[in-house]
Amino acid sequence: MKECPKCEACYPDEVGTCPVDDTATKFSLPGTQLLAERYLLVRRLGRGAMGQVYLANDNKFAARKVAVKTVRQDILSSDDLQEGEAIARFEREAQAAASIQHPNTVSVTDYGESAEGIFYLVMEYVEGETLHRLLRREGTLTVKRAVHLLHQIADGVEAAHEIGILHRDLKPANIFLMQKGKGDGFVKVGDFGLAKIVNQTVTDFSSHASPSSRGIIGTPEFMSPEQMQPEIGVDVRSDIYALGTIAYLMLGGRTPFSGDMMQLVMQKIMHTAPPLSGIRDDIPPDVENVIMRSLAIDPGERQQTVADWIDELDEAASDLEESKRTGVSKLVILAPVGAEVYINDERRGSIGRSG
Repeated sequence: MKECPKCEACYPDEVGTCPVDDTATKFSLPGTQLLAERYLLVRRLGRGAMGQVYLANDNKFAARKVAVKTVRQDILSSDDLQEGEAIARFEREAQAAASIQHPNTVSVTDYGESAEGIFYLVMEYVEGETLHRLLRREGTLTVKRAVHLLHQIADGVEAAHEIGILHRDLKPANIFLMQKGKGDGFVKVGDFGLAKIVNQTVTDFSSHASPSSRGIIGTPEFMSPEQMQPEIGVDVRSDIYALGTIAYLMLGGRTPFSGDMMQLVMQKIMHTAPPLSGIRDDIPPDVENVIMRSLAIDPGERQQTVADWIDELDEAASDLEESKRTGVSKLVILAPVGAEVYINDERRGSIGRSG
């Protein structure tokens, strides 16, 4: 199969130039455009840590649109995964994701291996936008609107926890908003592709797994302190930390910590998250307390279940009136006197000297 590097459309091998933008096509997946003799790949939607995601037509059901995720070939050939760890992880992912049945999760309908050796996962195709795109466009949300979305996100995550599955990579890019008229529509949590199975009856994943499977997996800005330390085990409270980080971002316009991997590790292990009220002036204290508690360094100080977290958040926000106001986001920088300070902020770019 070939793909257009510009528009990412998929074509048969004999198509040398994309008819849409006249760009030369390039070979991508081995085999034909029709995966497993059933799924006609239309275009690439994205690339993640484990693989590529394509929009496809399911020819078995009147060309129903689906999303097909394939294992990246470069991962399969990695020196660290020569014993088949990537394939084993993918199979665990497929079994885990298919077992989650909830309206607020992206459902998995099929998985398998094609004749060409491509491992694939078939999911419902969600038309709409991600929470990441919404926040890039709008910056921050009102508290009431954020809580409405967070409730649905939490319901989907809690459904996975109830059958022993951790998400481990909760972030705005994995949260989909189905557009239905005005408003934000219905929320679905997707990409349980980095899920860790904590219930031994679901899969054979165990503490004897190879170091690579027990390493750092996830997106650093949203990972809990314990998740960034491979020697420490994680549980549902790591997902609660990620939910708190998402809530912080939705209301404050930024994550609690930023920097490269090493900087994030040190900050999260050694420092408490900056108060949300320090970057936005209209957050009710009770709402802030719930979010800040979920960002505690010690998992024992956080809410112990997602249900507890959302119940506390609902109660804290129960008396709120809807408002168009999204607060004033404040930028605070601590620097030595006389130091050059370079600010890279999408809302206000400037260069100055502390004094």
